[in-house]
Amino acid sequence: MSGILSGSLIEVVPPREPTVTCRSNTYPKGFYCSWHQLHPTYIPTTFEVDVQHNQRSLEVCQDPDHKNRCRVRFPEVFSSFPYKVNVTAVNALGKFSTTISFEESSIVKPDPPERVTATPIRFNARRLEVSWHSPATWPDIDNFPLKYFLRYRPLIREQWQHVELSDSTSHTITDAYAGKEYIIQVAAKDTEIGTWSDWSVAVHATPWIEDPLPITSTTEVDYTTEARTSPIPSSNAPQKAEPPVGSAARLFTYFSPLLLGMLLLFMW
Repeated sequence: MSGILSGSLIEVVPPREPTVTCRSNTYPKGFYCSWHQLHPTYIPTTFEVDVQHNQRSLEVCQDPDHKNRCRVRFPEVFSSFPYKVNVTAVNALGKFSTTISFEESSIVKPDPPERVTATPIRFNARRLEVSWHSPATWPDIDNFPLKYFLRYRPLIREQWQHVELSDSTSHTITDAYAGKEYIIQVAAKDTEIGTWSDWSVAVHATPWIEDPLPITSTTEVDYTTEARTSPIPSSNAPQKAEPPVGSAARLFTYFSPLLLGMLLLFMW
């Protein structure tokens, strides 16, 4: 069947087999299933979802934030009965279904850890203190604890180093290269079942680098040279010049009052 869309001749088709995936990031509260079609139909297509467990249908709630997603509550925890999910795509030209089956433990996958930080340790050029928080979507961390997987590497190398941690939200890297920038990520997993989460958002950090000593300058004065050298007067200071006089003139100036007094006595 053909039709016209946006001025172009296209072929509208019945739906094909939808792709369906299910995952529990809120264990043990429940899980969600999402679906999409690899090939567009070019006409309105709706989806019908049916979830079966132990020969009974479970309530399916449409996700308010995602068009092609629904949420289902676990009817019981640690169930050995498999879940069967059927998604049917329906439009005016036909319908097509996909059915998947799984056990509870196989779909448990937490969201990545949050608020990952890496801090240099003062006076230690080979250590980084890494910490993080469990994902906020994980509802019961006390009864269903998570374990973590840390990976890190310097930017100058491609090979990662790994550390697996049980029930701890911090780790001290002790073998970092001094002065090299590192990239660090963390993943989470239920301690008993399921699979590892995706990696957290990468953080970058550099181990502590010693502060360089401040550069100081000193001026040494040669007092011997200063004593031998006359200071240079400022060019703005006027210099008064006095005419040099001989020794006779200085002697006359010294005795002139005495001679004047004797002359006056003889005249008297």
